[in-house]
Amino acid sequence: MKKLILIVAILLYVASIVVINFFGLEAVPFEGITYVSEIQCDKAILRRGGNIEIEPQYEFGSTVPIFMFEFVPPEDGGTYTDEDESIITNPNTVELSCSVYPLNADSTSVRFEYDEVAAEGIIHFIEEKRTVVFLKPDAGITMTIIANDGSNVRTSLYICAYQN
Repeated sequence: MKKLILIVAILLYVASIVVINFFGLEAVPFEGITYVSEIQCDKAILRRGGNIEIEPQYEFGSTVPIFMFEFVPPEDGGTYTDEDESIITNPNTVELSCSVYPLNADSTSVRFEYDEVAAEGIIHFIEEKRTVVFLKPDAGITMTIIANDGSNVRTSLYICAYQN
């Protein structure tokens, strides 16, 4: 009887190892979170007649890119508004092209911040399209792009519409 109990115990032990290996999950080591280390906004696209690429300018050794373009006034001599019909026909629309590094960051989403009170009636910002629509000439806005992953990485840029 003692031999039988010993043999059954050994068989149960071996069977449990086989069952655990068959049904068990592979252990995956936690490698940590990859945070955003840099945000670059190296170009802007003017959404007018063929999507004109605006190259950044850097003045006086500054690291803040400045995107400048010529403002086109309305053909009827009026003004642009932030109503949908005016926004759709406004040729002074600039789409921001931003890159988040490293490319394998766990969260590459960003948010845009700017002085909304100062921008009232001057620009209309469409965040989901990363697009700034200028309503008035000789105006500019400083935008700050911030990573949403908690890394607090940010970069700034300046967009300006001038009229000749």
